[in-house]
Amino acid sequence: MTVSFKRATTADGFELAFGLQYLARYALNRALVGELAASGDGRIVHVGGRAPSGLLPDLDDLQLERRGWSLLPALMSSQVLGYLHVQEAARRWRGLPVTASIACVGMTKTQNAMSGPWWVRALYSVAGTSPERSAENVVRLLTAADASHARGAILFDPKRFTPTPLAYDAALARRTWEISERLVRERGLSFNPG
Repeated sequence: MTVSFKRATTADGFELAFGLQYLARYALNRALVGELAASGDGRIVHVGGRAPSGLLPDLDDLQLERRGWSLLPALMSSQVLGYLHVQEAARRWRGLPVTASIACVGMTKTQNAMSGPWWVRALYSVAGTSPERSAENVVRLLTAADASHARGAILFDPKRFTPTPLAYDAALARRTWEISERLVRERGLSFNPG
């Protein structure tokens, strides 16, 4: 995703961070869960960032229209929506051989970050890590002999392989799922129940 410091939308009209960082992942996971389960060891790893503790998205203003848009709230809200999705997926897919988890990668010196404004380049030069280092937990989750202990969990620290179970309000996670399902169905996608 190219970072824009101005509000942008997807071709479907969704706010860019919400559409790409959250809703597209939701739709892809829902579309592929049957095939992943059929493999006997399906794995979904969301690559994300660590959102501030206590941050909850406004499910009645997912496009940040009422509150007004700014980049950081848009990015962080989409991260928490991903947390809620993974938590609810773990509950709904409990009987399936599918592990959904999140690996936070932290500040990574990507080409995109290093081509931003001078202050972004300076910050990432000092505090960022290499893409290889950031990807270690992603690779571990995908290649471990057994990743079931990471089902519905998040790995906050890219330097340690320590899955932490997601524990958001269950009703909020269910509502997020229902809203997401409605949005993708309105765009012509349909999935088996689950």
